[in-house]
Amino acid sequence: MKLIKINKQNSFSIILIIILGSSVFSSYFQIIKDVLSPSGHHDFQWSPAKLVFENINHYQYMLDGKTEKIMMSQYGEYLHGLYILLYPYTLMDWSYAKISWMLTNMILLFLIPIMLCKKFSLSIDKSILVIFFFSFCIVSKVQIVTGQQTLLILFFFILPFVKETKINVILSGISYFKYTIGYSIFLYYLSLNKFKFLLLTSIPATIGWLLYSFITGSGPLTTLYQPLELAFENQLAGETSNNMPKNKFIFSIFEKIEFINFYYKSLLFLTLSIILNYFFILKIKSLDDNLLKLSCLSLSTLIFFPHYPHDYVMLLPFLIHSIKNFSFLISKITFVLTVYFLHFFKGLNIYFVKGLNYLNKDKIVLDFFDYSISYINILLLLFMLVVNLMGNNKINGKNATKIGAVRET
Repeated sequence: MKLIKINKQNSFSIILIIILGSSVFSSYFQIIKDVLSPSGHHDFQWSPAKLVFENINHYQYMLDGKTEKIMMSQYGEYLHGLYILLYPYTLMDWSYAKISWMLTNMILLFLIPIMLCKKFSLSIDKSILVIFFFSFCIVSKVQIVTGQQTLLILFFFILPFVKETKINVILSGISYFKYTIGYSIFLYYLSLNKFKFLLLTSIPATIGWLLYSFITGSGPLTTLYQPLELAFENQLAGETSNNMPKNKFIFSIFEKIEFINFYYKSLLFLTLSIILNYFFILKIKSLDDNLLKLSCLSLSTLIFFPHYPHDYVMLLPFLIHSIKNFSFLISKITFVLTVYFLHFFKGLNIYFVKGLNYLNKDKIVLDFFDYSISYINILLLLFMLVVNLMGNNKINGKNATKIGAVRET
């Protein structure tokens, strides 16, 4: 009887893989076409990395106002190590580099959820659902089309939670390369007073900085702050400045208040936001459930620092946690919100604004609703974080009544 049950379960899993896999596979034909188009991979940091290995300091190049060798929106604001990491892609022509980076992102798109589902003992059926939702969602597809680096950063971000070894702690420091996300790992280890881990996580960034300085023939003290200098120039000071207006975070509500100039106001509220995140991380570190701990930490990066929607792939751990604990009301609510943010929220926002535009509403009305919807989304993320922090004991308490720590079947 047991053998029959297993066979039935395996048959169901195979059918599920065929149905959901076919949906995902067919949806990626257009994605590949978009990647190969002239505008595909506009965020892939290939041209700045190419400059580096032509012995040119791309930070200084752009700070001097030069853009001739910078492609599309490859603005080069990441830490030095990313451009060293991208060296193999600079050996290829742009068209082949795009294809290679697309394949890299696609591998990560499936590898990351598989690693997490295996680590946190999800059943085969639930793992299939996680992989389907994550690979099929709009946010993941945008990652592939734009050639973003967030999937790469997420891979290194999760490593210490998959297995806390010395090498994984060191490698998690690669998430610092995209510091708008990786800073949460720094704050997490700071909250735990694990100063040795802080030192270990700094190794990739330090090596990347020194190699970058050597390759470009730049002074290390000169290059040390240039990533932030370029980011401030692009986002807060230059003609294309758009940090607070375009990317909402928890303090964006103060954006319209005129009490100091935009540059200093942005720096002030970004600093306050990071400090507030640290206080949430002090609560997060006390969670017993490591999956929930990772989920809350990943979510906090989206709330307390400005991000474009493509960075919402950081919600993957919460998708896994909600599916794993779906019998609880909190998890059902979290699942709905997670799927909304992964697949629907940006599109709904765009269509809502287009609808108002179709009704010939004034620009003031359009801007008000666009801003309000974006900020409400941030509040929804905050709600998701708070509810799960408060409901942690309820879920863990009921799970603790189960006999043994066995894998789901």
